[in-house]
Parts: sequence; structure tokens; C-alpha cells
Amino acid sequence: LLFVNPFEGFGAMQYAIAGGSFVVTIAAYTTQFPLAVVMGFVVITLIHEVGHAVAIRAKGLRAGFMVFIPFIGGAVSIKDQPHSAFDDAQIGLAGPAAGTAASLVCLQIYKWTDDPLWLLIAFLGFGLNLINLLPIGMLDGGRISAAVTKWMWVFGGAAVIYKVIQQPNPLIILIAVLAAFQVYASLNREKTDPHYYDITGAQRAAIAVLYFALVIFLGHQTWMTYSRLELLRQ
Repeated sequence: LLFVNPFEGFGAMQYAIAGGSFVVTIAAYTTQFPLAVVMGFVVITLIHEVGHAVAIRAKGLRAGFMVFIPFIGGAVSIKDQPHSAFDDAQIGLAGPAAGTAASLVCLQIYKWTDDPLWLLIAFLGFGLNLINLLPIGMLDGGRISAAVTKWMWVFGGAAVIYKVIQQPNPLIILIAVLAAFQVYASLNREKTDPHYYDITGAQRAAIAVLYFALVIFLGHQTWMTYSRLELLRQ
């Protein structure tokens, strides 16, 4: 897995879109935040997406486009669809796992240097990957939870609907629309490919353990880094 080339099969167009959107994202963020913070955050996002790409190639599938979207995040499309929800869940887990590892490196650098910049970057990285694990349609958590139980989508959907009602804004409305489309596509696939969701009990349990362990760990790290940042501000 470690020796898989995540960019295998990428052509000039894929590199241009990935590189161009990466630069545009940095430029957009720097209008609101310091460059050093932006670079750390966007690099963690890149590592997160590379994690997905590595898992895609490890499954013998082809990655499509890697794109970065300012104030939203990043994504890697898949040319060849996963053979099962179990495979898709592993691809979904690979991104947050890679992003978490990158955030831990930043946290360790903070411990070595006492530079609060690294603590802030680590906090943002932990928070980014935790949010990505919400069981909502197009987020990683939506893909992963499909291999555990699709009932988790109900909780994620309820949270999105609540936000749309209480704090409507273009971004949350877009998330709601994309989540609804993802649920529709998943239900449609269940009809056209009934074996896609055939998962053994052991596979389901393994994904559940990895998912909830990562959620708990990221929740703890997000809270701890936030608390330490607050102490530094006093």
C-alpha cells in the first residue's frame, strides 16, 4: 500500500486542475487568514486527498481528478467505481487517516518548538478530518457509514436539515442538496447492483471499530488542541 503511486494515470489535465485549484485555494484563504496558517491547512488537505488516492490505487481502481475548492475542501473523483461498500468505506477512511497523521506531525512539531503556529495548524487539521467523518452523503463519513448501517445517514441528514432551517446559508444548502443526491444515487445503486452492499459481519464490525475509534480520537485531539490554544491566549 505504501508503494502505490496515487497519481498513476494522471495526465496533463489532471495535474493542471489539481495544481491550479491548489494555488487558487491558497490565494482565496490568504484573503482571510495568515499565509503560514493557510499553507499548513491546505497541505493537510492535500495529504488527506492523497490518502484517498493511495487507497483507490491500492484497490486496483483509477483516480480521476483531484480538485481543491476554497472554503469547502478537496475531492478525488474515481474513474472506476468500487466493487463494494466495504471497498468504498476503506477508501473513505484512508483520507481522514492520512490527514490525522499529518495533524499529529504538526502537533509533535509544536511540542518540539513551542511555536503556537503549529498547534493552530494541528487543531485545524484535527477539526477538518473530524467534520469529514460526519455521516452525511458526500462526506467521507457518509461513504464509511454505508458499510456500517445506512441508518447513520438519518442522523447526519437530520443535522443538515436543522442547520438549513436554523442557519440557512449557501454552503449548508449546497451540502444538503449534494447529500440528498448522494443518498438517491446510493439507493438507486442498491437496485441496479444489489451485491454492492453485501458485507460480512466481520467486515461491517471492522469498519465500525475503525470509524468510531477515529471519531473519538479526533474529537479528543480537537478538544485538547483547542483548550491549549485558549490557555495560550490568556
